[in-house]
Amino acid sequence: MKQTYKSNKSAPLKKKMIIRGIKDFIKEETSCWSTAEVIWLITGILIITFLTILKSINDDECWYTTEKLISLTAAITGCTAAILTGQAKLGAFIFGLINSVLYAYISYKYKYYGEVMVKVLVFMPLNIYGMTCWLRNISNTNMEVIKRSLNFKNKITVVGSVITGTIVLGLILTYIGGKRPFIDASTTVLATTGLILTIKRYIQNWILWILLNIISIWLWIIPFYKGEGQPVAILLMWLFYLANSLIMYVRWKRQYEQKDEMTEENMNQLIK
Repeated sequence: MKQTYKSNKSAPLKKKMIIRGIKDFIKEETSCWSTAEVIWLITGILIITFLTILKSINDDECWYTTEKLISLTAAITGCTAAILTGQAKLGAFIFGLINSVLYAYISYKYKYYGEVMVKVLVFMPLNIYGMTCWLRNISNTNMEVIKRSLNFKNKITVVGSVITGTIVLGLILTYIGGKRPFIDASTTVLATTGLILTIKRYIQNWILWILLNIISIWLWIIPFYKGEGQPVAILLMWLFYLANSLIMYVRWKRQYEQKDEMTEENMNQLIK
C-alpha cells in the first residue's frame, strides 16, 4: 500500500517537472528576439496564408482541402524553422522535422523524388542529430549556438562535393523517371550539404540555402506554367526562405566577426 501511495504521489510531481521543462524551453526559444524578427515571421505567415486562400477563391476552388491544408502547414512550419535557424535556436530542428514530413508528402505527389529522398532519408534523421549537436554548443550570453567559419580548403571541398553529387544523383533520378532530374538533384544535394553545414554551425550554410532557394523557386514555378498543379503555399514558402536566408547570412556573419574581434581584444589584453 505504501509503495502504491508513493508512485501515485510522484506522478503529479513528474508532470509538473515536464510542464516546467517545456515552459523553460519555450522561454529560451523566444528569448533575444527583436521586434523586427517577430514582425517578419508573423507577416510572412499571414501573407502565405492570405495569398493561398485568395488564389483558391479566384480559381473557384475550396481552400481547405486536405492537400492545400498540408501545403499551408508545411509552409508555416518551414518559415518558423527558417527563422529559428537564423536565431540559432534548438526549436529549428523540431519545426524542421514536421516540415520535412509534410514537404516529402507534397513532393511525392509532384514526382520530385529527389526532394522526397532528401527529406525522408536525410532531413528527418539529421534534424534529430542536429539538435543534440547544438545542445553541446549553446552560448550562455544569448542562448544561441556558437558560430564557425570554413577555411579555404573546406570551401573547395564543399563546392566539389556539391557539383559531383548533383551530377551523380541527376543520372540516378533520370533512370528512375523523376521529373526535371538535374534541377531536383541540385536542390537535394544543396539541401543536404546546407543542413550538414548548419548542424556544424558554419556561417557558409546560408550561402548554400540562398542557392537552393533560388533553384527551388524555379522548380515550383514550373507546375504553374505546365498546368501540373498550383502549389501556392510551397512557392511562397521558398520565396520567404530566400529573403530569410539573405537576412540570416548577414546576421550570422556579423555575429561571427564580432566574436573574432572580442577574442582578438582579449588576447591583446593578456599580452599586455
